[in-house]
Amino acid sequence: MKHSINNIFANHPVREKEEDLYKVKKVPYKKDDMRMLEDLMKKSLKTKRSSESLSWKNFGEFGGGGSYSDSIFNPKRQRVMFKMSYSPSKSVHQKYLNTYMPQENKSYVIDKPELFGTPEDEYNENMANLHFKCILSPENQNIDLQLLSKEFIKRVEEITGQELYWRGCIHNDTEHRHAHLCINGKDKNGLNVRFQKELIKTTFRETLSYVATLMIGERTEQEIEASRRGLIKAKRWTKLDDVLEACGKTIPFKNLEPELMNRLSFLSELKLVEKHDNHYQLKEDWKDVLVTTGRYNTYFDEWQKSNGNLELYSGGKIRGICENVITFDKDEAWNDAIIIKDGNRHVYVPIWQLTKENLVGKEIAISGGTETLARQIKDKDIYIINNKEKQNKRNITE
Repeated sequence: MKHSINNIFANHPVREKEEDLYKVKKVPYKKDDMRMLEDLMKKSLKTKRSSESLSWKNFGEFGGGGSYSDSIFNPKRQRVMFKMSYSPSKSVHQKYLNTYMPQENKSYVIDKPELFGTPEDEYNENMANLHFKCILSPENQNIDLQLLSKEFIKRVEEITGQELYWRGCIHNDTEHRHAHLCINGKDKNGLNVRFQKELIKTTFRETLSYVATLMIGERTEQEIEASRRGLIKAKRWTKLDDVLEACGKTIPFKNLEPELMNRLSFLSELKLVEKHDNHYQLKEDWKDVLVTTGRYNTYFDEWQKSNGNLELYSGGKIRGICENVITFDKDEAWNDAIIIKDGNRHVYVPIWQLTKENLVGKEIAISGGTETLARQIKDKDIYIINNKEKQNKRNITE
């Protein structure tokens, strides 16, 4: 059965306690934002391609690669970034709960986070191999993350009809406070826990946005405008970039809006755009880098480390030295990946649930994957080349 956010909340009206708990407030608006946005969506990007006629404000607030729950159809709602991954390994499950969530692997974190949710003994007694790892990161840092987590789980249980075992914690050591959740792969009735793709991509994100808005109220016009200004320095594809792309590869300074000029200036600092005397020149890979970073948020840092000599794995065979390992369990990463140096090129290879350890410095080969789904690479597709094989290869070439 498919779920939509409309029929879910129609069947589950706001509970009485929520009125006192969240003190929902409505923000007065000077204009009909929803009607304005609907009108804007009807406009085609194919019209008025010149920089004189294009305005970034006509393209909404968010661009491709964004991960916040809010959309251009609901600009007033609170934005909450949501990511979910899973693993079928019990050892990974235990390590996530006992090491990564309480940050035992980070000596510089003095005040270790306390876990909440299902009591520890009860969770451990019913721990399955399969588990789901989630990151919740609201744009507004005034939101009570523990309360947001608990209300989110309650609504997930209402949506799925399952009683879940789950544990949560709050990490404060990064620039943006966020919550980690771990959901057990077996529920309290012994049934397998499964989440449809549509639930993860749409319903859960909208649920978080809905709950966060109940908690602290709608975004003000000032907050929305500040968020739009923040797009100028976003290291991902945004609606500003939609406008720039429509201008062509060469963009004259003349008649550019200040926001677009500032965006181009920032992109030139990132070395994605070249600045000339009277125009900016977009580099060939500028869009690929920004779009890929929107999907894999560590991609840009690795692209910089390689001086721009980095490409996204697109399938087929590859063999080289593993230079770096990135895992979802680290706060800065939204996915697992490895960086391989293959000759003169560096390749970013997304991995689905990486469990192999100590890959850095080793020669590895990958033969799986397709151009349409690079993330299908798994542990079994990664082959470590041993010393004997290396020697045999040298003997053959000699």
